[in-house]
Amino acid sequence: MAKKIDTSKIDINKMFIGGLLLFIGVMMLFRYFNTEKGDVAMVRFDGTDVRYEISLEEDRIIEITEGNFLVTLEVKDGQIRFINSICPDHLCEGFGFISNEDEYAICMPAGVAVLITDER
Repeated sequence: MAKKIDTSKIDINKMFIGGLLLFIGVMMLFRYFNTEKGDVAMVRFDGTDVRYEISLEEDRIIEITEGNFLVTLEVKDGQIRFINSICPDHLCEGFGFISNEDEYAICMPAGVAVLITDER
């Protein structure tokens, strides 16, 4: 004789997972619509006190030589991104453009971090 399966537990699990996914979606939308664009990109170098402030108002290409490797940043339309690095993995180039406050992109092998802020 076949064992009867209690489907009420399965329905509760589906409802819990659905509610959790809905909550996560609402939180992501809330964060997306409540973040503000930053005005400045702070570029910092691992192990040093050197830092640059880069305005996001003017489009340009910037080569950074202070880190462990040469990296190239592009400022365009109020955003910034890594476009080239001599590091072995090039993961930093995959971050794409960042523009909202507290967003960051890092090239770990080069020791270069870019953080968006509204403070000058």
